Amino acid sequence: MSRQNHFWIVAVQDSRPVLIYGSTDERLSRQKGLEMLPGIDFQIKRLPTSNLQRASSLLRGSRLDETHDLREATKRQMHERGLKRRLDNNNRGYPI
Repeated sequence: MSRQNHFWIVAVQDSRPVLIYGSTDERLSRQKGLEMLPGIDFQIKRLPTSNLQRASSLLRGSRLDETHDLREATKRQMHERGLKRRLDNNNRGYPI
């Protein structure tokens, strides 16, 4: 039985990691990233889950492997709702 891959949008906004579900199609995920994160560099990561909590856990684990820094790896991640709220407040002139 093969698992379906899911593509996640990974970025950093105001020194906080951002994790947003894209789709099962890499091209559509990249397009969503361009629309949601204009002017922000992001990566598309392939993960074997569509579950946000599981994807967050996998991303923290890979960040720990890359940085060997527990504090950096366990930083709170912002997800789609939090990012939208932050960008909406910023567009209204509220401090972030």
